[in-house]
Amino acid sequence: MGKRSYGLIGWLMLLSIVAGCGRAESPQPTAPPVPGWEKFEGGRVELWLPQSYTGGDLSGEHLALIVEKIRSFGPDFEKVAQAIEQNPSAFVIFAVDSEVGDSGTVTNMNVVSRPVPSTVTVDKYLDIVAKKLPRQYRVLEQGIVPLDHYQAGRLVLDIEIQGVHLKNVMYAIKNGRTLWTVSYGTGAEEFDQRLPIFEQSARTFNVRAQPLWLKVVKILLAKFVGI
Repeated sequence: MGKRSYGLIGWLMLLSIVAGCGRAESPQPTAPPVPGWEKFEGGRVELWLPQSYTGGDLSGEHLALIVEKIRSFGPDFEKVAQAIEQNPSAFVIFAVDSEVGDSGTVTNMNVVSRPVPSTVTVDKYLDIVAKKLPRQYRVLEQGIVPLDHYQAGRLVLDIEIQGVHLKNVMYAIKNGRTLWTVSYGTGAEEFDQRLPIFEQSARTFNVRAQPLWLKVVKILLAKFVGI
């Protein structure tokens, strides 16, 4: 399992560097899309996942609680816990599924945020990501798909790291100069079985509206202080 864990960490860290996602404003989901699902929140964004997932916002006291919970699942999760502990700023939200499939790979979801130039479209962003991926990453699908609140870019990746075969589906959402990416990854053997859950979860992705007072403060600072 150590080999699988090592491959997973490298995969997660690379995706967090290459990928990003954005800020938008829309109504919040008010009820679970599926009975028993739970809401995960961080950095003004939220989405829903099955109850078997553990994680959330990696800031402040939440980080220690999440790392401790992931470690409690057993030694297979230790390298994932270490990676989160050492790189909490890499993710806005991070969650893992406590139910490990036959492949022995830790299934995960993560949200990453990144500023981008206003000229960068989602199509262009997907092209940039695809070109930056190393040879161990192969793009299986690339295109634009509708989510419940947004239009998103979508990449499906096939990944071979240290002899471990993984698959990942990544959604990119852009608003203004910010891009958010929502990524779901698991062992290649489990991917087709888990994909409907990944897709349903991605459709719940939402960015909460920024408070009006904060918008006013930012406008005033930009105008009078040059920030």
